[in-house]
Amino acid sequence: MADDPAAASVLLQTLAPGLPFPLPGDTVLARLRPSCGSRRREARAERLLARTCETLAFARALDPNGTPMDQLWACNPQISGTFSLAEPGQYALPEPGEVVLATLRLMPDGALAVDKPAPYGHAAQAGMPSQLSLLTHDVPTCFSSAAEQEGQRIADLAAALQNQPAPDNRRDLRDLPLITLDDDTAQDFDDAIWAEPTEAGFHLIVAIADVSHYVPAGSALDTDARLRGTSLYLPDRVVPMLPPSLSANACSLLPGQDRLCLFADISITHDGEILHGTIGHGIMQSAARLTYRDAQDALDGNPLPPAHPIHALPPTLLGTLQAAGRALDNAATKRGVMRLEEDAWAITFHPDGQPAAFLPRERFATHDLVASFMIAANALAAETAYNNRLPVLFRVHAAPSAAHPRPAARYSTVAGRHNGLGLPLYTHFTSPIRRYADLVAHRAISAWCGGGRPTGSDVACAPLSGQDCSLASHLNFTERRATRSTQDCQNRLAAAFLTPLIGQNVNIHATTTTRQGLCVRLTKTGTPSLLPWSAFPDCARMNDDSLYGSIAARHTPHTQSGALLKAVLLATCPARGVSVLASPTHAC
Repeated sequence: MADDPAAASVLLQTLAPGLPFPLPGDTVLARLRPSCGSRRREARAERLLARTCETLAFARALDPNGTPMDQLWACNPQISGTFSLAEPGQYALPEPGEVVLATLRLMPDGALAVDKPAPYGHAAQAGMPSQLSLLTHDVPTCFSSAAEQEGQRIADLAAALQNQPAPDNRRDLRDLPLITLDDDTAQDFDDAIWAEPTEAGFHLIVAIADVSHYVPAGSALDTDARLRGTSLYLPDRVVPMLPPSLSANACSLLPGQDRLCLFADISITHDGEILHGTIGHGIMQSAARLTYRDAQDALDGNPLPPAHPIHALPPTLLGTLQAAGRALDNAATKRGVMRLEEDAWAITFHPDGQPAAFLPRERFATHDLVASFMIAANALAAETAYNNRLPVLFRVHAAPSAAHPRPAARYSTVAGRHNGLGLPLYTHFTSPIRRYADLVAHRAISAWCGGGRPTGSDVACAPLSGQDCSLASHLNFTERRATRSTQDCQNRLAAAFLTPLIGQNVNIHATTTTRQGLCVRLTKTGTPSLLPWSAFPDCARMNDDSLYGSIAARHTPHTQSGALLKAVLLATCPARGVSVLASPTHAC
């Protein structure tokens, strides 16, 4: 952990010989390597100065055969190894599936042991997978009292806007039938869209909630939002970046409610090429809240209930939005956008909170429609910021290389190309309720729209300073934390869901190999697992691997990624999100 909150994070790449593996919260002495371009600095850990005294969650560990051991492992899957009890005579091992909270104590022999375990609950009880994911990744879940008070005050201010004349410095968009399109369970509606046909092509309006008007830099709300970096969407729980008084109320573009906004006014050709665009301040009112499914049904000609709000919209609006979205999508194809197959899953729950089914998430054409509008608005915001030297965080995505075949997009203070979208400039601008980077862009562009510029006192918008570099690094971290927390929660839910199948064959898809074994994906839940090399007989490779097409040959499999295989489910550990697999040919 860096002493300076403005310091950029460093990647620990190697450890000195004999150095214990560091745990989250440990203090280490590290040797920094020279900075290499725009990549994160790397370091070598030389000495462990202090072990963490933070409370961690633990559960009974499983051996390679899935049998409970007389040791514990951390529920955080990033912490490897198992631990003994520091005082086995005073504290009993928890039962399989039970979770305890404890600290780690350094024993006289130099080993770490679990000290003073306290019961926390059963790993498979409703809500525990989410709770463990938030706990193990240290995700903030509570807002400060000051932030809550600010949020309530803002909710009162937003309510006072209703049916009032538009402020002098804002364009009145309330006569336009702007609509929001989101998932069924969404509550934070930060963008709304509208389109009309023109002789040249289409005229688009993308209205975005003006969160920056209510959340100034340095406020209690800003401090809490910056710490979170992004809203976190777990299968059964949402941890918002802003309090519900804003995220689901004052800033959310609820139907029939007057809301302050920034809007992108864009004209495109029939081929989706942008002719011109501007960004301005506005006030709007959503004409309808539609789900992706409802909008798709309407476009497909499927009837919707008579009371559905879609019937109050202009009859040509959805068709025009669809045509404009297709035009933008065609332009994206021409510029070489990367289209990766989405691998998202939706989890449904029984009334008691237990997972009921894992299903591939439905992808509708209306998802792509909205995405194309958001990409156009984000690209316009990036171009506006770049041309006017506004301090925003650009979204850059490097081209694939042999060393990095699938580079991740990241935030940067330096403008760069987004190769995935085939755009020379890109930023995040359309989701300020749920992403802090968008809020930063809103502050800079909003000040520019008003004829001013962000001041140096605005920490989040100080022009390309070290604080900005640290913010970019922090938001890249919070983005990864959100992804890992969500995946860990899904893994824990999958382990609980698969428990009745222990001892049976399950289908798996091969993905890649590591030194530990074959990485696979369970077809029933879409979650990752590992078929360890120990699942096969011996190092001499004298086993019959005909079932796998020589896939058991270590590190040199002859199968392609995605090959369908079978494995025996030996055990599951919902506390850690682990499913223990074995070869069906050699399982005992």
